[in-house]
This record gives sequence, C-alpha cells and structure tokens, in this order.
Amino acid sequence: MLFYSTIRRRWYSFYYSTYFKSQRTILSFGTILLICLFIILKKKNNCWNDYYRSRLFCFVLTSQSNLENRSRAVYETWVHRCGRFVFITRLNSSTSYTIYDNQYKYLKEDQLPIQYIPTLPDENYSHLSDKVRSTLLFLNKYYPNYDWYLKVNDDTYIIVENLLRFLVSTIKRRPKPVLYGYRFREDYYVNGGGGYVLTRKGLNLFGSYINNDSRYFECKSPMEDIMVGSCCKRIFEIAPKDETKDLITVGETIDDEGRERFHPQPFRVHFNGPSNKIARYWIYDKAFHHNLFIVYIM
Repeated sequence: MLFYSTIRRRWYSFYYSTYFKSQRTILSFGTILLICLFIILKKKNNCWNDYYRSRLFCFVLTSQSNLENRSRAVYETWVHRCGRFVFITRLNSSTSYTIYDNQYKYLKEDQLPIQYIPTLPDENYSHLSDKVRSTLLFLNKYYPNYDWYLKVNDDTYIIVENLLRFLVSTIKRRPKPVLYGYRFREDYYVNGGGGYVLTRKGLNLFGSYINNDSRYFECKSPMEDIMVGSCCKRIFEIAPKDETKDLITVGETIDDEGRERFHPQPFRVHFNGPSNKIARYWIYDKAFHHNLFIVYIM
C-alpha cells in the first residue's frame, strides 16, 4: 500500500506539474490541428471528385424493350456518378422522350433521362454503327463542353471513381490519345462491350469530319466499335497536320501493375480464365496485351 501511495502521489505531482501541462497543451493543440487538416483535405478531395466528375458525360445505348430491366439496373446503380448521363434509344412515340436538345422536357422522380435524337435509325443490330454515329454527332452539337464521353451498353457496369482517376492521370500525356478502351491487336480501335471513352478533342474531330455521309461510308463497319476506331483513323489521315500533331488514336489503359482497366468479357471469364474457344479468341488472340492472361493457360 505504501508503494502504491508513493507511485500515485508522484504521478499526481507530475500530472499537475507545469511541464506536463505544457505537454498536454501541445498535444491538444496538435490533435485539433490534425482534425482540422483532415477535414480540409477531405473537403478538398470531395471538391476534386466533384469537379472531375462534372467533366464526364456518360451515354448508355439501350433499346425500348430493355428500359425497365437493364437500363433501370444501370440507372439505380452506377450511372448517377457521372457528371451527366442519358439513355439512347429510339422510342415508338416522340412524346415519350424526356430530354430534347440538351434540356429536360419533364423528368419525374426515378424516370430515365431518354435523349431524343431525331436522326436515330430503327432499333436493329445492323444499324448499331449508324446509331452510334448519330449519337456522337448529336453530342458534339448539344453537349460539346465535357472533357470525356463514356459510351457503354445497358449491360455494362463501370466503377466511375476508378475511371476518373485514370482519366485525370492522362491529362498531361503527350501525344494525347482521343480514344481509350480495351485495345485490340489492330491497334486502331477498342472493344465496345466493355465501354470506351472519347475525349473532347476526339468527339470534336468526329463531329467535324464524319458528319459528311461520303466520309462516313469510307470508315463505316457493321460493328460500331470498329466504325469508331476506323473513322478516328481516317480522320488522322485527312485532317490537317496541325489539328492532329499532338494526338494519337488509341491510348494505353494498362494500370501500374500491368492489369487491364476495360474488360470485354463477363467478370467470371476474366477472373477464372476463358473456358471456350470464343472467349479464348477474345482474351488471347484478339487482345493487344494478350500476355496479361497467359497465367490462365497453366
């Protein structure tokens, strides 16, 4: 008991000493400073996220039959993280659209923002390239001031935060790509199923040169992703050199650990490896970075 009382007395005398009071003051001040710094950095990070998120325009290709299933799933999960987004399809009645030009006509709660584009062709897979071309020309006219334009289908899932980090990291790249996505060996186009991104400059060039039907037929393809890549390649051939001197067609999208950011196959194929001939073709033979998946052969 005597030992305990001595220890307690000495502790009290130290605790209430001038030295320890000053230490407590410094510690309290340091803690408050760290909390304030954390709040400031968090707000700064939120401002950063909000700013770059506002620079991303997402457009979702869909069909009237998929509006209340696939498109609804996209709407209720990830697409709200884009700065602005619209769904692209041709409806039976023009009065069913919710956006005309770039203005909402009316948009009730939980109603899909379906963009009215008067030049859209009939909904048919063989018209998909025409649908994408009409959409890009329309976006260049009515939504020309975004930095990036993400094209996805109604069965695509995007982690927007990861995409934005990647896109921000490309701002200082030189030469500057106009198209990002899952690259193929042909190296002038990217896969459409996994989504792809056109930069503002890429969209402006597309709108300037592919609005001409004769030019469009020079690069038209039944596959919309090939069409976009072919038309971008054709633009680089016909545009004045001063317009494209600091640009390239397709940009690298591999991360720092050598992994793909865009994925053309379902998740299970990329996770477990391809189990059939078609999947193996897309992963091994068609891919620009086919060696990334060589581990699955073992």
